[in-house]
Formats: sequence, structure tokens, C-alpha cells
Amino acid sequence: MYRDQRFPASPSARRAATACLKQLSATDVECACLDTSPYGAFRIISRILRQDAAIKEKVWVVEACEGSHSEAPVEAGREPSSASAWPFWLRNDPSQPKLPLLYLLKSESVAGLRAAMLEAQDGGIFLNAAEIADSRWAKSVQPDVPLWLGGSAQRIPYDPASGLETLAVVRAAMRRLYLDGRPAFIYLSLHDDKQSAPAPPRTLVHHAYKGMYRLRAARASARPRIRLLGAGKALGQVFRAADILRRDWQVESDIWSCPSYTGLARDGHAAAHWNMLHPASRRKVPHVQACLGSGATPIIAVTGYGQHVARQIGEFVPARFVALGSDSNAGSNGSPEAEWIVAVTIKALADDGLVPAQWTREALQRYALTP
Repeated sequence: MYRDQRFPASPSARRAATACLKQLSATDVECACLDTSPYGAFRIISRILRQDAAIKEKVWVVEACEGSHSEAPVEAGREPSSASAWPFWLRNDPSQPKLPLLYLLKSESVAGLRAAMLEAQDGGIFLNAAEIADSRWAKSVQPDVPLWLGGSAQRIPYDPASGLETLAVVRAAMRRLYLDGRPAFIYLSLHDDKQSAPAPPRTLVHHAYKGMYRLRAARASARPRIRLLGAGKALGQVFRAADILRRDWQVESDIWSCPSYTGLARDGHAAAHWNMLHPASRRKVPHVQACLGSGATPIIAVTGYGQHVARQIGEFVPARFVALGSDSNAGSNGSPEAEWIVAVTIKALADDGLVPAQWTREALQRYALTP
């Protein structure tokens, strides 16, 4: 089993990360990221770190196209659009400081991601903007990408839904890598859809790095209730589904943002392993269980990747659990549509005897989901 080891961060990296975090924690930065997409948040972060004279020499912000690097001149007064990976040529030189790294790329393949991470050698924050382009693949990456990302504990994937989530994950990643000295490759998938979901509360969004946090609580009511989980652009469809459930079926919804199903599953397995080895000690509770509790309300977890990504957390929740993804309903290469989420929700509630059984057939017919 991989152990999350700590290695003392170099003094130069700690000083640089502290300076970056001070800038990225400013209220005006949070406000700027509040109403933008994950990709838009990166552009804000990049601009801030590059324009500050006291910081720009203390951080590597690399922007690269798949398979190549560009050193195009920048017109006066304009933000640089790309940077070469030249800093990596010096990483084996002991006289050169190891600085915080933010690496933007557009890659739909494992080969492209592996090349970037090998280039960086000892970790960093990698942001993949492949999703801003049209593609035949779910989330604009080949199906083996999420499997590869999940195949090593040193690769920690996130699928933020909003600009503020992106900022929160980047800040937490900097603390982990350069203050706590816990090397890893932190991966974020970036989309450019500002309307995918409502902006998260600034008081809660710091929990994004842990893998999930609640965005909206169900109204206190005697009506049937469901727990809906979503990540990335799929979270927008989850909110749409919740509105339809309330309007058409009088079903209330708790809504959770889950930027990292993989991280939640790893945390669950780590807790189970620790509990096995320490039976006389106080039991560790996985973050997903701490969030969802022990209630029997059904849970629908939605992702824009294949449903296997969301299914990872199923063994750590005691209630009826259904995972949905790009392969959940025929003919969809993107996130499951809100109407499909509604129909699956109705069936889960019916299977638990919480709504009439015929509602499932009525929902499929109402939203034209039957063949």
C-alpha cells in the first residue's frame, strides 16, 4: 500500500508557496473566481502570479499544448498566452531552487499526461483544459485517462465544478506540496461553463479538497427525499434534476458537490485499513461517511466520466446507491441529462417503497426516455 510520506520542503519552496498563498487568499481574488468557470479561475490565478513582481520569479506557471511547448513573444500590455517548459531543464541542477509549479495543458490521452508529469519529476499541480474543446470522448479525454489517474495514490484527480472550487483546490494543493512536504501530482480537469452550477458558499468551499461538501440542504418536509451528488459540469445537471424533482414529483433534494470521487474512495480504503490494524483504537470515519451519515435516504452520484468513477464510493455508504456517468444512458457522451437523473431517482425511491412503483414508468414516459 502506498504511504503518503512527508519530505521536508526546501526553504525556497516554502517561502515561494507562502507568498503565492498570500496573494491567492485575498478577498478580491475569491470574488473574481466566484462567478467564473474552472478554466476562467486558472486564467485569474495565472495572471495574478505572473503580474506580481514579488511572486513571478518564485513560481513556475507553464502553459503547454499537447506534445509541444511554445515560446511565442508577448505583445506589450497583453497577458502571456503560453510559456515553455524550460524550468524543467534545470530541475536536476542542485543550484536551482524547486519552485511551486502550475502546469496547464490540453491533452486527451494518458501519453500526454504521463509526459507532462515525467517532465515535472517530483510533482506539481496539473490542470487539463481538454474539456474546453469539442471531442467524441466523455469530458474530452480517452476512457483510460480516469483509470490511469486512479491507478496510483501519487496521482490525485479533481473535477471542480466552479471557479471557486478550482481556487480552493489549488490553494490546498500548494499547502500539501510545498508547505507540508507531501509530494504528489494534483490533477484538475477544467471546463469553461460558467452556468454549470450555482456558486458554492465561500465558507464551505475549502472542503472541496477533501472530495465533497454540501451545497444545498433539503427543505424540512414530510415529502420524499433524495441525496444527489455531482462533480464538474455534471453538477449543473444535478441542480436541474433537483428542480424538476421538486416541481413535478414533490421530492426534496440534498445536493453535494464531489470534486474527487477517487479521493473519497481512497480515504475510505485508508480508514478501513487503519481500523483493521488498530481494533482497540477509536475508529476512523471516512470523509464520505462523515458527510452523508448513516441515514437510509437513497444516494445518486453523478459524474461526466464513466459511471465507474462515481461507483467507487458505493461501498462506503449504507443507503441504496446508484452511480451515473457518461455511459449510463444510451447515446450520451456527456453528463447524464437532468431528466435521466430524475427517472433514476424516482426508481430508487420506488425500490425503497418511498414513492408509488408506477411513478418510474410515468417518469420515463413523461420525459420521453422510453425507446
